[in-house]
Amino acid sequence: MALRWRVVYAFISSGFLYVSSAGPCVAKVSRHDTVIMKNGDRLTGEVKRLEQGVLYIQTDYFSGSVGVDWLQVDKVESKATFQIVLSDGKRLTGSISKVEAAAAPGKDLIVRAEGVEVPLPGPDVVEIQSQKQTFWRQLKGSIDLGYNYTSGNSQSSLSSSASAEYPTAHWAAGASYTASFSGQSGGTTTNLFEVQAFGERFLSSNSYLVGLSDFLHSSQQDLVLRTTLGAAYGRYLVRTNQNYLRWLAGADYTRASYQSGLAQPIQQNAELLLGGEYQPNDILTIKLSNNFHLNFSFWDNFDSRPPLNAQKNAQGISTGLGWTF
Repeated sequence: MALRWRVVYAFISSGFLYVSSAGPCVAKVSRHDTVIMKNGDRLTGEVKRLEQGVLYIQTDYFSGSVGVDWLQVDKVESKATFQIVLSDGKRLTGSISKVEAAAAPGKDLIVRAEGVEVPLPGPDVVEIQSQKQTFWRQLKGSIDLGYNYTSGNSQSSLSSSASAEYPTAHWAAGASYTASFSGQSGGTTTNLFEVQAFGERFLSSNSYLVGLSDFLHSSQQDLVLRTTLGAAYGRYLVRTNQNYLRWLAGADYTRASYQSGLAQPIQQNAELLLGGEYQPNDILTIKLSNNFHLNFSFWDNFDSRPPLNAQKNAQGISTGLGWTF
């Protein structure tokens, strides 16, 4: 049996865009957590989250959230409820407090849950997320929109994408879509539309189970619709508050329908699913206001065995303006 494989990859780099207004736009915080840095600086506001080694605090006197280096945080005190993820994959839910490392060597972070205090090493904390009271507030994600126009050849392109994820202490689910359209006066028009969804169940020792689905239309590849349904087991090889590396292995089923003029207009396959993901800390993060950002992305969708006369690759580059929630 001939090997058939597909690759989809993307590179995204983002910075944050300041959006001015006629008057100040500063959110009123609902609680007053305390964060003290090792150099003595003191911040009062809502601790929002810890991700990629950055602790975000929303205050009454800054527009948007302020990000500080987690390793430079000396003390934290908050009565809010958080979801905490550790480097060994363990997950806890409760309020948090962080004391000086010299006062509690190796156990400077305390998680309080159901009347029990769990002391932890601060550097072992990979992620902290606020536990919201409603479904909609617990969602996190982003929306991006980009447009390019060249007057010399009347070429224009439009791209949009959105993603949302709902995390809990034991599982997570999410969905995303990507759409791009390009055309030229008197020339051809191309379009791509993709919808993805996943469900993930967290296991012990940094392992997980995942179910996934993907629906792709690509005029560049003469692909009317490719449906992919799969499941896999995965594990984190490296997991810190700066980066992570993980792999997964499983199986999937695909059904692809191509334009009727091609040989083999319909293909069905059962495939081995192998994957890996590495996420480093952001190289550039300049946060100014209101959770807006600029993005640059490159994507490629490759099929090693398309029907006769169909292209193997569909590629694109886009830039745009986005908003994170």
